[in-house]
Amino acid sequence: MNGRPPHSYDREGDLSHYRSVFEAIERRVIPEVVITRLTPYLLVLVSAAVLGVVLPHTGGAHGYDVLLRTESADAESAGVLATLFTAFTLTFTVVAASIARLVRRFRWAALALAGNGVTTVFGVLAIWARQSLAPTATVAGPSIGLYLGAVAALLSTVLWARVVFTRPPEQPGPAHRG
Repeated sequence: MNGRPPHSYDREGDLSHYRSVFEAIERRVIPEVVITRLTPYLLVLVSAAVLGVVLPHTGGAHGYDVLLRTESADAESAGVLATLFTAFTLTFTVVAASIARLVRRFRWAALALAGNGVTTVFGVLAIWARQSLAPTATVAGPSIGLYLGAVAALLSTVLWARVVFTRPPEQPGPAHRG
């Protein structure tokens, strides 16, 4: 014998038989994003967004009233912008952000970023629409829930931008290597 154990290979360090295992691990790990440090902030922002939907948006109309177009929302003349804002808040600031945090995939993080950006725009427009009512209008202006939801969407946009844009560039896949 040449002093090598019977299970060793001809060349030292020959790991070619593990190539498929390494490639499978690489395909699984590369699309992941690191959110660990931001988890407490995301939890606070999701909670703030939910609280914003529960609190009054305008006068006596809560966010869920605006979303469901109840009589109290109609009495306050809550418009389409407030309805879109509330729907986008629940869809992106709460659901998409929670899924992105759980699965840690780049696609979900990018979706949360884009959706929260649009939600922020709808929130600012909804606040502006409530503040620019005619002086003779008998309905209330924006309330705490609308402000809280808009701030939560804005800060969530910033957090997801940090996650998406600080992601290391992808390495070329196994097919692109020499």
